[in-house]
Amino acid sequence: MNKENIRAFKFRNGNENDLDSIFDNYMWFSKLTELNDPYEGYAHFSNEDIDGDFRESFLTSLYEHDPDIGINASIEEKKTREKHERNDRNAFANYIDTKAIEIISNHHKECKNNYKILSLSLEKDNHTFPAPLNNMLMWSHYANGFKGFCIEFNFHKLTNSLMELNNSDITTSPVNYALDGKLPKIKIKTFMQSTIDNSDALSFEIFSAFVTKEKSWVYENEIRLISEKGGKLQYDPECINAIYVSEKAPAWLKSCILSCVTFKKTKIKVFLVDLHESEFKFGYRQT
Repeated sequence: MNKENIRAFKFRNGNENDLDSIFDNYMWFSKLTELNDPYEGYAHFSNEDIDGDFRESFLTSLYEHDPDIGINASIEEKKTREKHERNDRNAFANYIDTKAIEIISNHHKECKNNYKILSLSLEKDNHTFPAPLNNMLMWSHYANGFKGFCIEFNFHKLTNSLMELNNSDITTSPVNYALDGKLPKIKIKTFMQSTIDNSDALSFEIFSAFVTKEKSWVYENEIRLISEKGGKLQYDPECINAIYVSEKAPAWLKSCILSCVTFKKTKIKVFLVDLHESEFKFGYRQT
């Protein structure tokens, strides 16, 4: 499959906002908290594979980054360790892990607030009308119970257009589906190591949590465009390959979409999607 011709689909209910976005050529980038998965962005913080020496190195590194000039990081680490181990040999480990989780949690929340998401569904095969376009759940859940429409984009053109027209860096990633039913893991050790090394290792694990969903969502075949800019981001209408309108969509919606395509004067194809007479599948008729 030619990467420059990969197709991505956006299902629409057909409400006022959906039509506005088509007429004005923009996509809406949402906060993670506005998406429909109750586990959106969730992660499990794990303290596996951490020993006492590693905790000491981490705390020393924290003190080295302390803005308090004149502090001796090694001496402060030793004082803190001796203070917590005075009555309980595990107290120091608990103190360090709790402190690390607090910092990670705050950073995780900050990233969750900063990242804005556009969700699309990638074609699963090279069929003329591929899944998810022929997936009944997608039409049911995201196109107003098969009374809305779906836009087919050239994914490569859309991504580049969004970056160029909005002067925005955009990262793309397919969603990973957790077949084992486990939440994505953010390791405390990764954070400690990134603090010691002054690296971005933790950010990669947090990012992974933002593109992981439970396996029941796999039918979406989702890919995410991630930006620090939210709300309306403009795109070139040349990115649109086709628009698929349900036969059950109201007449006014069909008329609006046809008028919009005519107004844009592009090569956008419009298909009516209907139900098969004897099988559980869709038919597609170009208008």
